[in-house]
Amino acid sequence: MASPPSAASQPWLRRFALAALVTNIGIVFTGGLVRVTGSGLGCPTWPTCDGETIVPRPGSGHATWQTAVEFGNRLLTFVVLAAVVGAFVQVRRTRPHPRGVVRLAWALPLGVALQAVVGGITVRMQLSPVTVAVHFLLSMVLIAFAAVLYERVRGRAHDGDELAPAGVRHATTALLVVGAAVLVLGTIVTGAGPHAGDPGTPRLGVDIRFVAIAHADAVWLLVGLTVALVAVTWRSGPPALRRMLRLLLALEVVQGAIGYAQYALGIPEALVALHILGSTLVWTTAVLSWARARPLVPGAGPGAPAEPQAASAA
Repeated sequence: MASPPSAASQPWLRRFALAALVTNIGIVFTGGLVRVTGSGLGCPTWPTCDGETIVPRPGSGHATWQTAVEFGNRLLTFVVLAAVVGAFVQVRRTRPHPRGVVRLAWALPLGVALQAVVGGITVRMQLSPVTVAVHFLLSMVLIAFAAVLYERVRGRAHDGDELAPAGVRHATTALLVVGAAVLVLGTIVTGAGPHAGDPGTPRLGVDIRFVAIAHADAVWLLVGLTVALVAVTWRSGPPALRRMLRLLLALEVVQGAIGYAQYALGIPEALVALHILGSTLVWTTAVLSWARARPLVPGAGPGAPAEPQAASAA
């Protein structure tokens, strides 16, 4: 079997994998700004901006700055695409890698292309809350892919050889399941609430108070699981996992405070934007916790401590 790439051969792979993660997080935040500023139809069609030209021009039904916000978010797609294509190229260049790494490298550029199409459909459907939710959740899938790819190629030379127990690994899987439920319920709350992205956009016909309570209950379950994991791993387990779980708990506390504050204050735009960023950071940290609870397979990156039999136990 071919030798895995050395640590010295992979700095650009790690950088592009990190760039893929950061840019996917960033475009979610800017997409949230599009929504809370009412700029969602600043370019009212797709792939062109106004049905004739790709670049915005004066005379649309929106303010110039709103068109700029929407068009700027579209342009950021190319930044995300450059990052994920760069990661793909580096994975190919530094072969061999485990099949999981190769699949993630393929999935990211394909997913970004699909996301662009979903974004176009969202605009053409006049910001339907259903397509907006799909658009957001697909971004969460891409963030998960990018986070796992980064974790698999970053190397663990200084993390020690200690592996997380099977129970901890199962608990981090439960953490992701509950985290996904929090995100889905959050999109329903968003679809029923204000800040639709455009004043004329219809909202979901559900009781926002009911879905907000369900969303909060799921968040409390997520916090409870995180507290349990932090307690169990406080003095044992991979150091990188312990650090990530503690960061996750801190982010959940901040995110919960923002969520309750925005509900109490009538959902102001600034807090909504921060809440969108917070949800993305909580999800990213939960995915990284899941990945760090699992041993690297041989060849997954420099400094991989896992033996073949340990990898099969994940």
